[in-house]
Order: sequence, then structure tokens, then C-alpha cells
Amino acid sequence: MTDVWSNWSGWVKAWPKALAALMTEEEVAEAVKNGVAPVRAAGRGHSFTPLVESDGTIMTLWGLSGVVDHDEARQTARIKAGTTIRDLGPELFERGLALINQGDIDRQALAGAVGTGTHGTGGALGSVSAAVEGFRLAVANGEILTCNRSENPDVFNAGRVSFGSLGIMTEITMKCRPVYALEETGGRMPIDEVLSRAAELRDSERHFEFFWFPFADQALVKLLKETDQEARPRRRRPDGEIAASDKTMMRACEVSRYLPFLRGPLQKLLTSASGSRYSGGGEGEEKAKVRWSHDAFPSDRNVRFNEMEYAVPAEKGPDCIREVGDYMRKCGINFLFPLEFRYVAADDAWLSPFYNRDSVTISVHQYHKQPYKELFAGVEDIFRRYEGRPHWGKLHTLGSADFETLYPKWNEFQDVRRRLDPTGKFLNAHLKQIFGEV
Repeated sequence: MTDVWSNWSGWVKAWPKALAALMTEEEVAEAVKNGVAPVRAAGRGHSFTPLVESDGTIMTLWGLSGVVDHDEARQTARIKAGTTIRDLGPELFERGLALINQGDIDRQALAGAVGTGTHGTGGALGSVSAAVEGFRLAVANGEILTCNRSENPDVFNAGRVSFGSLGIMTEITMKCRPVYALEETGGRMPIDEVLSRAAELRDSERHFEFFWFPFADQALVKLLKETDQEARPRRRRPDGEIAASDKTMMRACEVSRYLPFLRGPLQKLLTSASGSRYSGGGEGEEKAKVRWSHDAFPSDRNVRFNEMEYAVPAEKGPDCIREVGDYMRKCGINFLFPLEFRYVAADDAWLSPFYNRDSVTISVHQYHKQPYKELFAGVEDIFRRYEGRPHWGKLHTLGSADFETLYPKWNEFQDVRRRLDPTGKFLNAHLKQIFGEV
């Protein structure tokens, strides 16, 4: 019996012929060249789509971890591809560096975050992939390619967001910046006010995002700005240690599963219990938290879920989330998790959801013990009407014909992919659907 591989939510499972824990770039190249197809690489399993699923070879890159070196003058760092973003923060900090931006989950391997276009929020800030200066890639014949804007530039443009379809990243060079502290403020704000002021909040803060339970009339706003104040250390919870807030959310999810008529009151209760009302730093609001950036960005997420996320044109974001919220209230389908709204700046990676377009991302979550397909199908119809592009690591139903319309460089990407992988060694069933190779 072969070992089983599972993603974080538990909904994607695979029974590969070989599940290989690799430690070096040479081992990766050998496994790619001689492994039973489809050959897929697993980071930490935080993709909800079946990107890693394979009955051939799955390689884990946990052993490829750590900062190889850094360039203080150019503010770059060479990082092994399996390094988690959580481990990377302190390693960069020791060298006086920090990531320019990151998301609110930091458990992913860097290669997985880069390969799927993972992002944080900030109207002038790009995704994690946008900060990539170069990478080393093990391609189908076992060769290692060095890719940047001057060396193999077409592979660089295609490969920054390519979810393991061109080869396996072994090392990534990231553009960084000197260490910095962030001050967190925010709280509850009426949803109509948040949406009417969204562009203002985006432009006045380095980072602005909000969470909204559709049955509540208030949203939970999170704002981060750079500060010279003293940063306080943050204790990060180890895997398996669940915070009181997570326990509350988990209990609410379980109650909602069996008593779905309570989903509206529970959402209002969870909103009202989440901090003070935010009015722009007024009296009576909670004292701001100041932390180093790598401690300020992430949240400890221990209640498991499945997720769909689309990036829509930035100017259409408020209207889109209004319509999504209205649908979710009226559809009659049971759900509890909030919607999440973030701004992301345009970039030039060919398959980035933010290619040549400033965007708003809207995320829909469903508790991992509840079915998600019906809820997500209705929301996806709305996203598509708003010219949405799906996050590659989050659930969607699109195929090659859709992507050819959504991505101006789709055909150029396909040309690079077929040149590097002429036999489809990296294509599992999910990728065959995406690329029209079924």
C-alpha cells in the first residue's frame, strides 16, 4: 500500500506510486527526470485545487529550506524553494531584510506561494510572485534552468506563476527591503461605509482589508501602516495549538451545521464580538499593535475550510462583493465564514491573476466539514460577470477556453510549456483540464 498525501483542508487526497522527501536540487532533478508521471511537487498543502494530486510521483520539498545567501546592496535573497514563509521571516530579519508584502497565512512553502500567485493586500503592492527576481527550475529532462529577466526571460515571465506546470522550482531569488515595523489598527465599521470609502482607505493606508459576514451589517476592518514605533515580539502558536478565537469559530461552525437557521444570528454575534468600532483612531478604540512585518501580516488559521477566490478589476470590487453578499444571504445555502476583500497591484507575470490589472480579490470560504460546490457555483457566476480571474490555488471550474480569454499571454505560455515539457510529464488531470489537454 502506498502512502497517502492530503492537502490542508483534507478534501484533496492522492495515493502516488512514489512519495519522495527530497533534500537537494540534485535529488529533485533526478526525480523529475526518472519519476513516474505525473510528477508533482507538494509544499505544505495549502492549495485547495488538486494541483498536487498524482498517482505517479509526488515530491515534498520540505528538506529544501533556508536562505542560501543575500545581497545587502541589492536587497535580494536567494531562498530554497521549500522554505515556509513563516520560517523565512525570522531568517531574513537576522540579515536585516524583510519581504515587501505577504499574505495573512504564512504556512505555505515559498515555491507554492510564488507558483500560485499568493498575495497580501495593498493598493500599491504586488503579490509574492511580483517580487521574484529569478529562480532555478528543474525541467522535464532533468536539466536545471536559471531564469531571470536576462537569462531565459520567456521562462521567467511564464514561470513566476505556473503552479508546477513548467518544472519544479528549487531556488527563488526574492526582492526584499530593509526590516520594518507595522502598526495595526481597525475594528468594526458599517459595511456601507467601508464600501463607500474603500478607495480612500486603500490609498491612505499601506495595507487595507476587511472581512464581512454577509448577514451582518458591519465589517471587520484591518489596517497596517509603517511606523518607527518600537515593535513588540509576537508569540506564534505552534501547529495544533488552537486559540480561543478559533475555538469559538469552530463551535459556531458546528452549531451552524446542525442548526442552519442560526447562521444569520451567529454571523452577527461573531461580528459584534470582534473588537471595537473603528472610526479612524478615535477615543475608546483599542490600542494599536506594533510588530515587525513578518509578525504583523499573518493570522493563525486553525479552523479548516475550503476556499474560492477571484481577482476582479479594482474599480469593480465594491460592487462585486455587494452582489456576492446579497446572493449568499438569499440563496438558502448554509455557510458561516466571512468574505475577505483585498487590493493587489498589477504585475507582469503572464499567468498572474493581476497581469496588467490593479485588482480586488474576494474570497469565499466554507467550513471543511460542509459541502461547498453549490455555494461556490453561484458565487463563481457573479465573479465571471465581473471579469474575474481565479486564484490558481483556490477552487474554480474554469478550463483552457476560459483562460485563453482571460490571459493575453495564454498562447505564449502554452508554447513555453510544451517546449519544456513535450510529453506532459507534469500534467495531472486537473492541469490537463486547465491546458485543454484532456
